[in-house]
Amino acid sequence: MTLLTVDGITAGYGKLPVIHEVSLSVRANETVALVGPNGAGKSTLLKTIFKQVPPMAGRVTFLGDDVAAIPAHQLVKRGMSYVPQGANTFPGLTVEENIRVALMAMGRTKLRSGIDAAYDRFPGLAKRRNSSASTLSGGERQMLAVAGAVATGPKFLALDEPTTGLAPTIVQELISQLSEATRDGVGVLWIVEENPSVILPHCDRVHIMQSGRISAEQDVATALDDETLRKLFFGINEIH
Repeated sequence: MTLLTVDGITAGYGKLPVIHEVSLSVRANETVALVGPNGAGKSTLLKTIFKQVPPMAGRVTFLGDDVAAIPAHQLVKRGMSYVPQGANTFPGLTVEENIRVALMAMGRTKLRSGIDAAYDRFPGLAKRRNSSASTLSGGERQMLAVAGAVATGPKFLALDEPTTGLAPTIVQELISQLSEATRDGVGVLWIVEENPSVILPHCDRVHIMQSGRISAEQDVATALDDETLRKLFFGINEIH
């Protein structure tokens, strides 16, 4: 089942387009990787999907409904969650308070079940539930951001390079939990800039973005075996 469809989206800032006629889709039970050099427009695409950047042309649909007609604050309730890159937790709040903030759009009836879902997926956070987020490591803060998104029970989850700067053990834990989410039916769109040789084998398809356009769609095996792409986009010479 197709969850998200991006159809001919052009978007940017002011009158300057950054992405041009981008089309892709994400189905249930799959992870789609979005790769490309810095400045290719990957983050702008996610911001456009989640109505933070208005489209100049094209449209985004979720479960067949035009996202343009859905108020931004309703996207989470509809089943769309987004983990942006960078500072995406509140250091002045506890771990559990951060998860509660992520669940605000879901209403009080979903609060307890959402918190339990976050702790089930990331049990290490349950042990730190009363700790200030400011005391967490970078990896723990990133897991907290993802846990907050998972707590909402999304059908579609977008991640903007969630593994930047993380230790290999944390990266593996994040991959494991997201792989479990896709087995449960979630569709994931994952911007991959670091750790491609580790992350891509757990993806189903790869979209390559360059200069604001999707230049190719490949299966994972083809992408990992393409020497030019490995050097240009991934910065690696060998896949282990």
